[in-house]
Amino acid sequence: MTISGETRASQPGPAGVYGTSAVAATATEDLVGLPMPQRPDTLYDLSRRTRVRRESGPRFPFPIPNGWFVVARADEIEPGRTKSLFYFGKDLVLFRGTDGTPYLFDAYCPHLGANLGVGGKVVDGSLQCPFHGWRFDGASGACVEVPYDDNPYIPKTATARSYPVVERNHMIWAWHHLEGSEPFYEVPEVPEFHDDDWLPIVVKDFEIATCCQEMAENNVDTPHFVYVHGTPAIPEEEFHVYGYFKRTVGMDGNFVREGFGLGLAVLRVKGYTTFVSSTTPIDEENVHVRWIFTSPRALGENAAEDAASSFTAGISQDLPIWENKIFKDPPVLRPSEKAVTEQRRWCQQFYSWPKDDQRRR
Repeated sequence: MTISGETRASQPGPAGVYGTSAVAATATEDLVGLPMPQRPDTLYDLSRRTRVRRESGPRFPFPIPNGWFVVARADEIEPGRTKSLFYFGKDLVLFRGTDGTPYLFDAYCPHLGANLGVGGKVVDGSLQCPFHGWRFDGASGACVEVPYDDNPYIPKTATARSYPVVERNHMIWAWHHLEGSEPFYEVPEVPEFHDDDWLPIVVKDFEIATCCQEMAENNVDTPHFVYVHGTPAIPEEEFHVYGYFKRTVGMDGNFVREGFGLGLAVLRVKGYTTFVSSTTPIDEENVHVRWIFTSPRALGENAAEDAASSFTAGISQDLPIWENKIFKDPPVLRPSEKAVTEQRRWCQQFYSWPKDDQRRR
């Protein structure tokens, strides 16, 4: 099962869709696989997770990917307020202008390094540093005022790094690119989230000690559904690749997953649920996952919550695998597993490789 750009679950509503074997476990010492037990509590209680890996050194041979990632729920921050965050291996500050427009900066003031999220003041569409009052435009990050200095010249280096931001699907999304390049795809609008025939959204979020690519690889690793999730057979799906976009169709067309890059997907199970997944890199070895669900109102007021609970129970089976494995490069694959090689090749377009990066391939 996976959620990073591509999503899978054990035992969602329609009978026979995924696994038929639900194994319960309540303690770490009870963890026995084939299939792995469902332990939904471990998604939210890190103390209950099974973590035995102790080797040091990087686990993954690639940097944080480029793409659109959720950095906050839209309702987490009000106009005129700031919120300190840590994503992409960086301290960040999210703020809304007084008109409600969201902006995201690297946290540290280019003047003398004060953290703009600790005491910074929103002034219209800009953020004012608490240390010396320098003010930075939200959209560009450029300094637009040094209040104690009569010299009108402000150097271009007096600029806070700003990130492209969009508010969509009840979330605030930021574009991360390691070299600062502009977005090359868009965050899709999901009409079900604004349709009165569909239920209000249900959001599930949790952190996992892994990376976007590892999670996305689960989708093409079809045999694992039998051994981790207890499905009766290896699922058959069609994969279609169009540049940065991947479309997966299964269940005679009733299961459709649209993947955008390595951190964003829209999954639809016909007549059951629609949900968006975002897998935001915290750093190179940890991610913050958010799943945003809705279901047809005709299924009942609890339908979206039930779908969310079913999918998250499934992903709890993946947690002990992801958090204790390493990335094998190259892997030892069977001829029937060529989709893994194809998936890894597709993933390369979402990385920037600095010239001095020894992991560059």
